[in-house]
Amino acid sequence: MNGAQITVAALEREGVDHVFGLPGTTVMHLIDALCDSSIRFISVRHEQVASMMADGFSRSSGGLGVCLASRGPGAANLAIGVHNAHAESIPMLVVVGQVPDGIAHRDSFEEIDLVRFFEPMTKWAVEIHDTERIPELLQRAVRTAMSGRPGPVLVSLPLDVQVNEAGPALQPRFRLTPAAPHPVAVASATDLLASAERPVVIVGGGVRGDAFDDNLVAIAEQFHLPVVTTWGRKSVFPNSSEVFSGSLGYGALPTTESAVRDADVVLALGCKFSEFSTKSWSLLGETSQLIHVDIDENVLGRVYPPEVSICADARGTTAALRFALEARTGHADISDRRRLRVKTLRAAYLGEATLSAPARTSVGVTSAEVITALREILASNRSILVNDAASMGPWLQRYLTTDRVGSYQLAAGGSMGWGLPAAMGLQLGRPDERIVAVCGDGSFWMVAQDLETAVREQIPIVIVITNNFAFGNTRDRQRSSHGERYHGVFYGNPDFAAFAQLLGAYGERVENAEDLAPAIERALASGRPAVVDVIQDRNEGLPPDLVPLSATAAS
Repeated sequence: MNGAQITVAALEREGVDHVFGLPGTTVMHLIDALCDSSIRFISVRHEQVASMMADGFSRSSGGLGVCLASRGPGAANLAIGVHNAHAESIPMLVVVGQVPDGIAHRDSFEEIDLVRFFEPMTKWAVEIHDTERIPELLQRAVRTAMSGRPGPVLVSLPLDVQVNEAGPALQPRFRLTPAAPHPVAVASATDLLASAERPVVIVGGGVRGDAFDDNLVAIAEQFHLPVVTTWGRKSVFPNSSEVFSGSLGYGALPTTESAVRDADVVLALGCKFSEFSTKSWSLLGETSQLIHVDIDENVLGRVYPPEVSICADARGTTAALRFALEARTGHADISDRRRLRVKTLRAAYLGEATLSAPARTSVGVTSAEVITALREILASNRSILVNDAASMGPWLQRYLTTDRVGSYQLAAGGSMGWGLPAAMGLQLGRPDERIVAVCGDGSFWMVAQDLETAVREQIPIVIVITNNFAFGNTRDRQRSSHGERYHGVFYGNPDFAAFAQLLGAYGERVENAEDLAPAIERALASGRPAVVDVIQDRNEGLPPDLVPLSATAAS
């Protein structure tokens, strides 16, 4: 077998069933080998889309999304999606064809140092120079991507390594077992939680799974621990629970933030204290005692010094904490005060999360009306909502709730254009569910060409475009920080519904709020890739009370 065939055989051994990529000179042998495999290769129109589809696929399937590109420019185009996956701890295998070893380091055509280029945005980056070692290093790359704190891994394959012959020598497939929490640390954490007057639990992406963490839900409800989620992670905990108090991050409600700011004990599960989730690291009180649980030791103590640090799997830790807490006899007076606090926080949160009637704009559909329509749709359909990088993000964070694990996905890495390809990857990983992506017009237009990919591959996603003819987040920053000196933020758009129809997708344009929910229903019923073009006023954007991030950067 040649190196390309060995590579594909190793991917099959690791359970890979989809590869997203774009043909190019240094990957043609790999694509040829894929022809004879069980792996479905999906060709895209831009490499950025390939890496973002791999991201979405990893989120939906619990497996590994794989993207493929040729050297130099093709590899560079992958980087946007790879960076987003790295920021969000999404497993991904990035396979890039490199120039042959025999002409490396001579400024060959489209040559770049792929390992150095990808190192800052990957868990590991390796270039394989010996065909015999492809199974060993490729299978190690897969394990690295999926173990510990997940993330992307680069495998660079020079062209001659793909062509050379070798024995397959595939290794058995195995996965690393997550670390268990240390009993002494669990006991210390239990002491703090049992005696806390104003505890709070911050739940991050490290708690993600195919189902809600029953131990976490039981601990929070039984011991009256208010729960907030980090930015973009609201579907890791049931939002209807009596202890749920909202999501942190861009657009967080006041009650959600106060639950953390006023806490005397903070249990942080699987979170890294990002800039957005902590309001530029200003949210935790100086006197709060922190119990920080994360599988990545490099995260512990990086921002806030913990009273107790537990380097372990978050779900394994909640199981241990539940056992330890239930074995204790608590103080009734503390329990009563905590019960009252949870009830008060929940009532305040529900009041703030109630969407008031929107002020009418001169043109189109308001963001509040979009939320109302989406609530109606998601309540009646088994759908996953994808939130692209757009000014609709804070609206969705605040006012859309979910009780289905994994049903809300966000580009927390900030990559515009993520929504369409991530939705395609999610749909392929969950073919029995429907994927609805909410994209700004600026984000959609960055990857609009790959609506053709959805049509060609029969991927029936629904794209709801909030079309305000502007880069909305940037426009709002200019309004808030630059005295309404708008520059470079307004533009023209085509009729996106007509554009979709030209490509063979379903398309519908909506200019009135009462028409929006029926239009999305028709798009879902079409069974095809679909675009619902929602016309908004060009000044429609963030919630009125929300100050754009750049305006508060110095505070």
